[in-house]
Amino acid sequence: MTYPFKFTHAGEPTLTLGRGREWGPLAAREIHATPGRYPGTVMTDHRVVFYLTPSVPTDCVCEGVGHWRIGQPSDFDLVPGGADGFWEDHIACDMVSVRLAPSLIASTADALGLPADRANLVPKIGARDPLVEHVVHALLAELRAPAPAGRIYADSLATALTTRLLQSFAPVGAAGCQTLSKPQLRRLVEFVEANLDGDLGLEPLADVAGMSVPHLTTLFRRTMGQSVHAYVMERRVERARALLLERKASISAVALETGFAHQSHLARWMRRLLGVTPSEVLKA
Repeated sequence: MTYPFKFTHAGEPTLTLGRGREWGPLAAREIHATPGRYPGTVMTDHRVVFYLTPSVPTDCVCEGVGHWRIGQPSDFDLVPGGADGFWEDHIACDMVSVRLAPSLIASTADALGLPADRANLVPKIGARDPLVEHVVHALLAELRAPAPAGRIYADSLATALTTRLLQSFAPVGAAGCQTLSKPQLRRLVEFVEANLDGDLGLEPLADVAGMSVPHLTTLFRRTMGQSVHAYVMERRVERARALLLERKASISAVALETGFAHQSHLARWMRRLLGVTPSEVLKA
């Protein structure tokens, strides 16, 4: 069934809601978005926004975490409950929005035996995960099926999805341990984005966060689930991919513009993180 409701104002972008279904604490809906900037509605539920349209230039920010990229099918944004932000698509696109109730996250975390501080999710923009992709496509097939499967099938998909999200995108650290504050994380993310082409060191980042280098490395890993270096390299690779897809600069120029020592350095990291080389990105 199609729900042709629209959120629209004169001169503003439009969201068209398509087929949607709800299975208790899990819900999914198809969405068509016209180009433009959308404020991120703060919701209690956690959301996985999964792009279906290829090569969508998009800006997305969630709690200070975000970047500009060329979105591809299988890319998704993870927006935790209560998070604030915005997104802007530069061409019309289709997506699937999957909502997960806090009760589902809590019950899954309890079943996994996770400590209280890990029974939550952190923002992730432009993420990729084969199991998440599989589950979202299964939910999309359910939306489009004339005779959908029973509740037990949806429950199994909900369990698989929440388990994967908690394993990959939950805060890292023991219960009660300190993490970076939202303002500190926002400042760090903005500083990294503004200086990807330079020689980013730990000392300037520690100054931005207002703490020592050892303190920064500990709290960053605990908050983001990865080291500062891993995060910076991930952002450099994503920026390089976006620039390559614009096809306005050579691979060597893109490498230098995103902070890599040379073209081979970029190729090594892009193969490691994305499974493709810069040349393969250009041929896609």
